[in-house]
Amino acid sequence: MLKLCTVDEVRRAEAAAVAAGTSLTELMARAGRAVATAIERSVPSASRSSAERRALFLVGPGNNGGDGLVAAGLLAAQGWQVRVWAWNRSEPGEIPAEREHLARCRWLSPAELDSALAEAEVIVDAVFGIGSRPSLPEAVAAAFDAAYRARVERGATLVAVDVPSGIDSDTGAADERAFRADLTVMLGLPKVGAYRSPALRYTGLIELVDIGLPAPTVDSGAIVLPTDVEIRRWLPRRTADTHKWAVGALLIVGGAPGYYGAPRLAAAAALRAGAGLVTLAVPRSLVPTIAAALPEVTYVPAPDGDVGAGQRWAEFVRDALPRYRALLVGPGLGQDRPAEELMRTLFGLGPQRRAALGFAPISETREASDALARFTGYAVVDADGLNWLAKLGPWHEELREARLILTPHPGELARLLDVDIGDILRDPWQAAATAARTFGQHVVLKVGHTAVASPDGTVVVAPQVHPALATAGTGDVLAGLIAGFAAQGLEPLPASVVGVYVANRAALRAIARKGTLSLLASDIVEEVPAVLSACYEPRWVVAAHVAGIGE
Repeated sequence: MLKLCTVDEVRRAEAAAVAAGTSLTELMARAGRAVATAIERSVPSASRSSAERRALFLVGPGNNGGDGLVAAGLLAAQGWQVRVWAWNRSEPGEIPAEREHLARCRWLSPAELDSALAEAEVIVDAVFGIGSRPSLPEAVAAAFDAAYRARVERGATLVAVDVPSGIDSDTGAADERAFRADLTVMLGLPKVGAYRSPALRYTGLIELVDIGLPAPTVDSGAIVLPTDVEIRRWLPRRTADTHKWAVGALLIVGGAPGYYGAPRLAAAAALRAGAGLVTLAVPRSLVPTIAAALPEVTYVPAPDGDVGAGQRWAEFVRDALPRYRALLVGPGLGQDRPAEELMRTLFGLGPQRRAALGFAPISETREASDALARFTGYAVVDADGLNWLAKLGPWHEELREARLILTPHPGELARLLDVDIGDILRDPWQAAATAARTFGQHVVLKVGHTAVASPDGTVVVAPQVHPALATAGTGDVLAGLIAGFAAQGLEPLPASVVGVYVANRAALRAIARKGTLSLLASDIVEEVPAVLSACYEPRWVVAAHVAGIGE
């Protein structure tokens, strides 16, 4: 895991790197090369010749401006037409860039900025960096406004060096006119403020690049990013002689008239995550519709109706559960009376005296007033499953022996904690950590950079935030992925983090293909195999497939 760092921690890391023998000049050279490489990738070489590619660098007086100028020189050396608009900087200064390369960069007068903005294919913010505060000088704010107009009107790509100027890298506060990047090339270590609201509105895609800074120690209770190392280590592995039940079986409980798409999406995601068998326990009237779209799942048909239907539904599920490694409850469950009966009976909640017996099958002859066995299994609870838990009294006290992963959005978490939603949105990570400690369970909070909170206070944050995910069904996909990994034997923290990571990467691939406004939840499911293949398969397997070996 990689700790999200404060400005002070970043500066201490820079000092440590220098003390270990890496000069500030070399750090700037590495930073500039990383920025230039990212910009080169942002404009496909097939679309334009180098001479036709135009970049405008907005640079400030400090090291962030120096990083930008190094990148500008490198692009100029590759034939780009590079323009530089400087704020409080009259010359490059002592930076690790070839003078002949810098000489190819044309410095602009204030009057020339508008014409340069009208032509630039890429506009780069290298004004303030981590020393920025959310109060921009008017000249800089006006330049940023014009850059964003170029983005909206012409499709120019906006790139921030390290962090967008106009945000606070510690708190996440932001000037309303901060630089609105499509891509932030974050240098060395992740800056905690850039992942907080409202600053996250300005970062776009974050590309974290290594420039040789030592990472701070990660202590319990830290806010961290997952790395590829953890994801690869945690991904489930299959033996050659395994079978579907050994791989991992998942039972999904949900679905109501009008909401049958939710359990279908969750089941599809769980299957793509690698669950060996996925069974849907849904009202029997929904089975034909779902089965036509998803033939790979099996079913526990539940009774339709009102009075008593929820209890009978729960009894069917409890009878089936000993065969399954994990349970997902909630997708499309609805707010009708049967859903309440289902939740109360399934988890053994309510006024009756209970025995903590795990999930032994329920006898059909047992009276409803008999003691219910309290749930002690492994479950992901999502959507209306969470809303019903919030209504069922001190549920977390009664389910301490269970292993639960709760996947709320802010409104659902507010109901679980019995607080105002504003309390959640003021500090979502802290709210998630509070909930995890209070409930003694893992909490996946879906807002901004989705956060996985552990009972020990550690919060693991998704690498990216995607506005395209503001569409129906994406939460069901995430719940299905997490449950799919849980069914394969991952403990709550790895299952949650791997699920969030895979969903995050799959969403990015889906956005690249479908765009932000057109994204559907099913598009994310379609990209899961490619993400897992990149993380899981040996390189020679992928290479052999591409080469057509065996065809």
